[in-house]
Amino acid sequence: MASFETVIPVRFGDVDYAGIMYYPRFFQNFHAVFEDMFGNRLGVPYMSILKDRRIGFPMVKIETSFHQPFRFGDPMRLRIECTRVGRSSIDFHYRGYNDQQLLPSVEARATVVTVNLDSMKPIAIPLDVLAVLRELHD
Repeated sequence: MASFETVIPVRFGDVDYAGIMYYPRFFQNFHAVFEDMFGNRLGVPYMSILKDRRIGFPMVKIETSFHQPFRFGDPMRLRIECTRVGRSSIDFHYRGYNDQQLLPSVEARATVVTVNLDSMKPIAIPLDVLAVLRELHD
């Protein structure tokens, strides 16, 4: 299965009083790798998909497992893979690795739905987006 990977540093504002990454920040980073993947693989900024094409990808489900903490200064290697493509819905598998570790420190499985941003109604996944998703699935 192909994947897309980016590195996001754990910043001071990402950690809680215990000195570990505060769990809502993981969800921000999952979306960051999603945005980076589209920009890299589709060749246009994610914002243009939203603004110019009026296509959105709201998350409708996410399940997350935390295995090891991330601390301030740690580089988080985040990987995204597509595990299922439907007519309008897409399942992703996110994995976050602490620096060069082989096993993920955090994993999430998420479902998004492709929608028209004006009506917020599901739409078929556009062909160019579908091609990107298939690359992440093979």
